[in-house]
Amino acid sequence: MEAAKTDRFEALGQILDIIERLLGENGCPWDRKQTPETVQTYLVEESHEAAAAVRAGRVEEVAEELGDVLFMAFFLVRLYEGRGDFRLEDVCRLISEKMIRRHPHVFGETKVNSANEVKDNWEKIKASEKGASGKAVQPVPDSLPALIRAYRMFSRSTSRDWGDLSLQMRQFAREGHELGSRLESEEALDEELGRLLARLVNIARLKGYRAEDLLHGFLGRFESEGPRA
Repeated sequence: MEAAKTDRFEALGQILDIIERLLGENGCPWDRKQTPETVQTYLVEESHEAAAAVRAGRVEEVAEELGDVLFMAFFLVRLYEGRGDFRLEDVCRLISEKMIRRHPHVFGETKVNSANEVKDNWEKIKASEKGASGKAVQPVPDSLPALIRAYRMFSRSTSRDWGDLSLQMRQFAREGHELGSRLESEEALDEELGRLLARLVNIARLKGYRAEDLLHGFLGRFESEGPRA
């Protein structure tokens, strides 16, 4: 066990050593010019590529893409270190404290009976943290893909209507029928189509699915098998 842990630390250390070399006096001119603001977009891109590899089940590609994500995360940390904002140790401490705090059923005395209870506790603890720190709950980033953003917004919603599966299904059926009767008209339907899409995302969520994953799965089959009505 100790040997395996040592191997892991050495592997992570090698990444950090490479970054130091790249950013050093005789390092890479391009890397030395970068700032957190100029490279943050690469973290987003690499994360999307890693997620795509996971969905496709390409294990070797997953390993490579996760390496890209890991490298970009370390690279960003090192850039912030260079500005004197924080250190890698601070990042590790903050995430460790957060994970321990948000898993009281593992690291504390809290008892849970289901994964749903774990999720509910997570959201309660998260809200409590924001209140204690005086920070406002941050909005769901608008840079997220719309389906993911909708899922997260509805998950946070305190509206009983959007949490009632039967009501959501009835409203979806009614709104879909009304929209169908107007599709051949010339009037703008962007708001109605958007609402119906949002309603479907929420229905999928209430049934335990992520619309982003469902659509990716369908598109993969569509691409490989061709359209089927």
